[in-house]
Amino acid sequence: MNKLVNVISLLILVPTLLFSVYIGLDIPIDSLGITGQEIPNKESVFLCAAFICFLLHLFRSLKRWTALYIVSQKAQFKFSYKLATKRKYRIITYTFIEVIFLLLLAYAFYTLTITSLAMSCMLVISALDSLLFVVVGFNRFKVIVTSKAVFIADREVISLYLKGLRKVSIHQQSIYFDYIKDIQLFFPLNCFEEKDVSSFLGTIDKLTDNNKVYFSNTNKYFKRK
Repeated sequence: MNKLVNVISLLILVPTLLFSVYIGLDIPIDSLGITGQEIPNKESVFLCAAFICFLLHLFRSLKRWTALYIVSQKAQFKFSYKLATKRKYRIITYTFIEVIFLLLLAYAFYTLTITSLAMSCMLVISALDSLLFVVVGFNRFKVIVTSKAVFIADREVISLYLKGLRKVSIHQQSIYFDYIKDIQLFFPLNCFEEKDVSSFLGTIDKLTDNNKVYFSNTNKYFKRK
């Protein structure tokens, strides 16, 4: 979800930034016989772009905060473990890169033209939300297992259901869940400290039917009895 929101946002932000360059530098548009400052409905363009980006980031934010709230509850999960330290510091790194990028974009929009103030404000709000989320969630990011699903809450919210599961395997530093109808989902192995991978796989083994779910390339961490 995080990647999808970022891609769609960039598809909106890049042309909008180019639009603001034309306006801010008052570049002539020969085909229309006008300059950037003379483009009609400039405010509406920026407002629409800012509103769409705001909705995208709001959806991502709500999903993140909801997931963090759920894993913070004292429910009796089958398995619950805080995210591995290396994974958490990687999240911090990615988030700070994202925050700096958003703030630089906000500054660029604002300095090019005051007409894009709505877009600048939206970017600043999104940056602050991401920063606050990491600060609040740093010690709350978890991987939890219920009787029906695996739930991972960090920058990305990942849900993997146990229904229809046919194979669990480890490959290229990821844990793969293969389902019926050739569906495959995965998440990073570094979500766990190495010593906890065995416990996680053992929990999945207990919650699934041994005759239907096959474990592959997991012997380093877990062996079925």
